[in-house]
This record gives sequence, C-alpha cells and structure tokens, in this order.
Amino acid sequence: MYFHTGNCEYILFEALYTTKVGHIVAASIVMFCLAMLYEGLKYGREVLVQKTLSQNKYITTTLPAANSQENMIIQTRQAVAAQMLSCGHFIQTLLHMLQVFISYCLMLVFMTYNVWLCLAIILGAGAGYFIFGWRRAVIVDVNEHCH
Repeated sequence: MYFHTGNCEYILFEALYTTKVGHIVAASIVMFCLAMLYEGLKYGREVLVQKTLSQNKYITTTLPAANSQENMIIQTRQAVAAQMLSCGHFIQTLLHMLQVFISYCLMLVFMTYNVWLCLAIILGAGAGYFIFGWRRAVIVDVNEHCH
C-alpha cells in the first residue's frame, strides 16, 4: 500500500471505475462534497439535539411518603420510554446511521491511497469544518467514527 497519483481506481463499487483524468476529477469533486456533507451532518445533528433538549419540560411533583422510591422509578421509566419512542429520537437515529455510513465510505475511499481522492476528502472536511465547525458547541465529539 502506498500513495499514488494514478487515475485508474475502483471507488466503493466495481461499476465505479475511473479510467480517465476527467473521471478522477469528477470523483474527487464528489468526495469533496461528501466530506463537506459529513461535517454539515454532524452540525445538524447537534442542532437537533439542542432543539430537542430545549423543548423538554421538567415538572416537579411531590411524591407520597410511602413507596416514594418505587413511584420515582416507575415515573422515570415512563419518561425514558416516551423519549426513546419519540419522533425526534427516531430522526436522530436515522441521521446517526447516515453519518456512520458516510464516514465509513469516506474512510474506504481514503484507503485507496489515491492522492487526489485523499486530498479531496481532506479539503472537503476542512471546508465543511470551516463552514459549520465554528457554530458547534461541542468541539470534541465522542461519537466520531473515523478520526
């Protein structure tokens, strides 16, 4: 395995085989856009989480003295179940799956060791971070999959 500057490359699928310089340029543009989309998706998911958390309403209740611990556990389970089955959590799950898919696709394309594709991914991630990253509240994301 070594970095190379060739223009003949399989990109994720057997049918996506570049044979000309124009093909590798087009593939590089697509990878640039995909890397930017990945950064935008991370920002978009964070915005959705912040929106969801700001909409949560916290209600304080007074529990009866007898069995107060048991009542608290039951109420907590009901609240967790309601949040897990919410539309917002379902959308977050789908977006997370898309983010994982894109990140692994970018990693596999990078592993072709084609300099042009690798450069396109790095520049796309940089451009995406430049556009979206300054708005993010969390700089270090524990959900990062590829870096």
